[in-house]
Amino acid sequence: SEMLWQKLGKEGLAVVAPWPIAEEEDKIMTREAKFLRDTLKNFRAQQGKAKKGSTKASILVSDDYPQWKIDTLMWMQGKFDTETGFNATFMKDLKTWTGSNPDKKMIKFTMQFASFIKKEVEDVGSMAMDIQLPFDQKEILLASDGYIKSQLNVTELDIINLSDTEGAADVPERTKENVSPGKPVLWL
Repeated sequence: SEMLWQKLGKEGLAVVAPWPIAEEEDKIMTREAKFLRDTLKNFRAQQGKAKKGSTKASILVSDDYPQWKIDTLMWMQGKFDTETGFNATFMKDLKTWTGSNPDKKMIKFTMQFASFIKKEVEDVGSMAMDIQLPFDQKEILLASDGYIKSQLNVTELDIINLSDTEGAADVPERTKENVSPGKPVLWL
């Protein structure tokens, strides 16, 4: 190890060198890495259920939440305190807030979404409640194009942003509904 230390051009002995001081965590970069890791994990699982021999795939991303998710995020932002986080009655308050909706399915979706975002807030902070992602999903996926192709065993890969009208016309509505910021969908 001392020989390697010298070859790296370091002064003195490695055994007496101080430990490197880590910089503060870049939460956005951490979130970008988690986005890519979770996306690939979901895609691999989805790929296993698809027809064998598929050589072309599209990844659908969206920059915009549907209005009900925006309303939920705005409500959550109003309930969040930077010092203490969410209060102990958060889920009860959420149930009361969503209870005015006559659509029982939407109540369920809202509760699930808010619960997911609450966990994200615990992991990455209040930025998880932002209406817009602090990073460009399409850019991250394009930069990882070769890796994604090899992981999914495809030769052609398109990345379609549903927020842009170009390329989104062929995508079925049912598939579009599953796409939201930070949660891309693999379309085979």
